[in-house]
Amino acid sequence: MAISRTGKLNKRLEFLVKKKVGTGPNGTDKFEYVPEFKSWFAYKQKLINQIVEENGGVLEDTQTIILRQHQKKPPQLDWRVRINGDDYDIVKLNPDIESDGFLIIFIKAVK
Repeated sequence: MAISRTGKLNKRLEFLVKKKVGTGPNGTDKFEYVPEFKSWFAYKQKLINQIVEENGGVLEDTQTIILRQHQKKPPQLDWRVRINGDDYDIVKLNPDIESDGFLIIFIKAVK
């Protein structure tokens, strides 16, 4: 799907960031993924070269989403995405060359 208007970004996701939430029973730091901010997105159909790359295992079992590149904070590889209560690891970020363009994110369900 080619996105040329932000009106096509009609699904909601939440970015999660790993933060220290306390101390565990044995004195070690306890970390959890906590909500950072929400954004609008759309699912993107994979291109042939992306499907071929999956065979190498890098993008296997991933979904592709697209959102505005300019966010409250730039998404990072160590963040997670929550969609409809399901969590996904960010596998790859593919920014647009235009600063006001669209960001493509490859996500994989957390097992």
